[in-house]
Amino acid sequence: MPGPLPAANISLEQAERVVAATIDYARQNKTALTVVVVDAAGHVVTGARMNGVPFGTFDVARGKAIASVATGGVSGRALMERYKANPIVFGQISSLSYGGPMFPSQGSLPIFHNGVLIGAVGASGASSQLDEDAGRAGIAAIGAKESR
Repeated sequence: MPGPLPAANISLEQAERVVAATIDYARQNKTALTVVVVDAAGHVVTGARMNGVPFGTFDVARGKAIASVATGGVSGRALMERYKANPIVFGQISSLSYGGPMFPSQGSLPIFHNGVLIGAVGASGASSQLDEDAGRAGIAAIGAKESR
């Protein structure tokens, strides 16, 4: 496992651009979702829920993003695969709370800038694949990456 991560946080301006690009991607794909961006400590920087998306998706998107930063920058898809073989551990992780429940599920991606974890994006409300792809578009909009 790599050593400790240097500390840095996504700015509000960057987070707003991630949200805007994520929403643009959803619109281009004729779907709607909720997107939340958290900083490296798991605190919400900004988020948005598109019209017609159930209100509960905000907490799900936030939980997906929190799970990503809480595990040092692991994607929701990778977390889901990790816990597939052991659903009891998945349930235990999902019941943990860090400013909100953690959801280790597809639809969240870590945000790395210059090799440093600065936050994560979580999306919910569309299909899991579209949630993930939309978040990926958001990350690309700020020139960041989803891995070191």
